[in-house]
Amino acid sequence: MLLKNKIITTLSFIICIINSGCKKLVHIGEPVNTITSAEAFNNENTATSAVLGIYNSLDPLNLSFGNGEITLYCGLSSDELNFFDETDIYTMEFEKNTLDQTNYFITPFWTPAYSAVYRANAAIEGLEASSTISNKTKNQLLGEAKFLRGFCTFYLTNLFGDIPLITTTAWAQTASMGRTSQTKVYQQIIGDLNDAENLLPDDYSISGGARTRVNKWAASALLARTYLYIGKWDSAEYFSTSVINNTNTYKLSSDLNQVFKANSTEAIWQLETYNTYPYATIEGSRIIPYDSTVNPDFYLTKQLLASFETGDLRKIAWVDSSSYSGIYYYYPFKYKVRVGSQDNIVENYTVLRLAEQYLIRAEARAHQGNNLIGAEDDLNVIRMRSGLSATNPTNQTDLLTAVYHERQIELFSEWGHRWLDLKRTGQANSILKPIKSHWTDNAQLYPIPYSEIKLSPTLKQNPGY
Repeated sequence: MLLKNKIITTLSFIICIINSGCKKLVHIGEPVNTITSAEAFNNENTATSAVLGIYNSLDPLNLSFGNGEITLYCGLSSDELNFFDETDIYTMEFEKNTLDQTNYFITPFWTPAYSAVYRANAAIEGLEASSTISNKTKNQLLGEAKFLRGFCTFYLTNLFGDIPLITTTAWAQTASMGRTSQTKVYQQIIGDLNDAENLLPDDYSISGGARTRVNKWAASALLARTYLYIGKWDSAEYFSTSVINNTNTYKLSSDLNQVFKANSTEAIWQLETYNTYPYATIEGSRIIPYDSTVNPDFYLTKQLLASFETGDLRKIAWVDSSSYSGIYYYYPFKYKVRVGSQDNIVENYTVLRLAEQYLIRAEARAHQGNNLIGAEDDLNVIRMRSGLSATNPTNQTDLLTAVYHERQIELFSEWGHRWLDLKRTGQANSILKPIKSHWTDNAQLYPIPYSEIKLSPTLKQNPGY
């Protein structure tokens, strides 16, 4: 547990950022710039500890967007998941797409992400000002901080739309920050990820071979996804290809049961699982029922189950069921450990993996229209790994439909891919309205937590809330 153990040495300035970031968005309890960069970054150990603290903020044991909340609640918002306890009004608001701005389950998507952004800003400022850290270490840590800032900002803007773009710890600049257009937000994300790709090493030596700290290829993978989301097809193809071609490091696993194991050959970046109870990913612990006679809290919708083709090995490997009161409930089984054992962590939480890059490149190629055969080939790599026959769409429209279907199945119940895909491809209304009686177009963006709106008069709520 190398990464987690190092976090113990984090300096007091990090504690200040955590405490302030968890209370407010742009109104911080104490100005961060009252703590000098010399204090925080006067040696490599404390600087490294500060950056590792950003990772740590993504997956604490309590509610956070980085420990399964995006998978579960975005799954409810889309057509992937149902929630068993219909009396839980706050969770059912996600499933029914009737979210209220006072729903406290919105906060885990907002506050921890901005807390990580503030930490990243503090690290970037401190590292850039430091004259006592070697260039090698400085580049590594700057690359990680910029990647993590870009990663958090990516999810913030895709969940909430136009958001405050926070790139500094300066109190005067952030205290009255309003919303920034998504176009400018994406420009910042791309800038951060390009910097990260140039600064980071191309291996996992910094983490002893574990895939729990980002490298150059993680930045390339997230750049590929970002360019896909904004319709820059050629750039999406370029960066996904750079990852796919790195065959010495990344390979699709022939055994689907191995895909989500710690340091899988398919993993590009994973969040490290705590060596504390339940000794497993929080997502696995929350989804898998106690035994086969207990209902799962979250279970797959009939729409998703019907989307699997006959003979798809992913349904066999990544779906399980329990029987409760004579009814079978099927649930995601990508993570297979509900409660593990101390000092024997077998699954880390996979954030970026190779299969997505094949699907990004297939979609990017299909949109460009000049390499439909290459797009089919990429699509069929994923299908054949799943025991399915090759698909042969006859035109660009059918090919894109096939790609969207494959993303639905390959990436189901995984980091909100389905929810974000439905929105970015313009399919949310046509697919969700027939099955969601309360659906409105405004539901495509989550409401900013009301507690944040009250704190800042310049922060305007999303339409419909």
